[in-house]
Amino acid sequence: MSENFASFYRKAASVRDILEKAPFPEKARFQITKVIELPKEQYRRYMNELLRDVSFISRNVSDMGFDGKTETFLCLFVTCRDVNTGLLIEADGFDYARYAAFIPDKKALALDGIPVERANEKCLRQRSGPER
Repeated sequence: MSENFASFYRKAASVRDILEKAPFPEKARFQITKVIELPKEQYRRYMNELLRDVSFISRNVSDMGFDGKTETFLCLFVTCRDVNTGLLIEADGFDYARYAAFIPDKKALALDGIPVERANEKCLRQRSGPER
């Protein structure tokens, strides 16, 4: 299994926030536990609302975390079938993307054998919650 590394950002509000931040001096190791495929419109919207509580994160919160022993983010990979980009998400127990990394080319990832969840149009739910 090849090792994967990415720059994760804490509490980024959007992909633009991630791209405008200075790169981290070092990248973190990650392992994708599940691929979430969103419909095109929801994916476009989600890229601008990373702090939104979403049902696909709350359903999969147990699949994410940080393995301190191997120093590896266990994360979801959120993408759309019709695009080449994606986001690595680690929620740290929350229902939103507490840590996120932008992947400009998903073809660089080994996604074979990783479970895929195809989310529906109602996957982006808003709910009031504690301050972040």
